[in-house]
Amino acid sequence: MAQQPAVQPVPPRLQRGGRVPHFHVTDTSAARVAYDEAIWQRDHLLLVSLGDDDGDPFAAIARDLQGRASDIAALEARLVVTRDPIAGVPRPGAVVADRWGEVFAVIDEAGSTDADDLIEWIRWVQMKCPECEGEAY
Repeated sequence: MAQQPAVQPVPPRLQRGGRVPHFHVTDTSAARVAYDEAIWQRDHLLLVSLGDDDGDPFAAIARDLQGRASDIAALEARLVVTRDPIAGVPRPGAVVADRWGEVFAVIDEAGSTDADDLIEWIRWVQMKCPECEGEAY
């Protein structure tokens, strides 16, 4: 009797307040990106995870963001656009996190965001006061 293959658990989806998993991906320019080596504790993260389909609605958002890379860098943030799956990250979708990996936004519907909104999220993360956390909630 043949054994059934082991079922791989699906990682839980990232949520606000969670932590970005340390990942290694190839971005859309074919560069290797190691989150734990190049971004974590250095820059905020704006991650765009594209689906396999060329008609992916996040593809236009990613192109717009890539054209505004200098604006994103000025906010001490790093843009990563990839088609590689990352545990817990919606695909397609976007994640905004601070330099310590705390997630502030997870977006999985392109109609609910655009490049301007994602840059505003990064601006907010860049300006937040760590000492004031919890006072505004």
